[in-house]
Amino acid sequence: MRFEIPFLSGKGGHSEGMVGDGGDIIVSTLHGKYYQTGQKYPMFSNSPTPLGLAIPIYTNTALAGGMPLWNPQGSGVKCVLTKAMVARASGTAAVFSVGLMARNGVGSVIATGAQITAFAETVPINSKLGLVNSIAGSGGGPASRVKSSRTGTVTVSAGVAAEWVETLGATGVEADLTTNGISLINHDFDGRIEVYPGTMVWLGATLASVALYATTIGWYEVPV
Repeated sequence: MRFEIPFLSGKGGHSEGMVGDGGDIIVSTLHGKYYQTGQKYPMFSNSPTPLGLAIPIYTNTALAGGMPLWNPQGSGVKCVLTKAMVARASGTAAVFSVGLMARNGVGSVIATGAQITAFAETVPINSKLGLVNSIAGSGGGPASRVKSSRTGTVTVSAGVAAEWVETLGATGVEADLTTNGISLINHDFDGRIEVYPGTMVWLGATLASVALYATTIGWYEVPV
């Protein structure tokens, strides 16, 4: 069997694919794994000030430091998570784990008595950095069709243990007041987690802590 594959550069002719001794197709990496995804779909991330915010305990009602991502009903897209990063910025660190919280049935309404009673929406960072902090430049990508926040008040009904859907990592081996402790989580979702309309996700901790964390959550948006 012979495969003829057109050249990506558009030059004339076709290249021949190569197969290993085990029947596997041999490939090489031209770009990072999300590069082609970013050419087709809008990609975003959210991070607070470098000084950081406290990560809410998983039972909390105030989610500002959890980088909440709300895909309201009617958005027309699903959010595919790519990355979550957590690094301590300052303060007394507690020993806790960080997980992804998810809640279904949040609809599209912010109101007293609803699942979401306040949501201070902010503009996320487009991966095409011609659009940074909502200032358009050449090459800037489209706007996000979901709601996200990295500052201000985000209030929901209290979280429960059943909403903890994936453990991302832990903050370190000991609590401390110095810069000696290591506190870094770099979690690759690898495109496995899809946030559909009517769903909210955020980062939650197993314990409350006064330490502040510089966090990032990333995603791309695919039509549904």
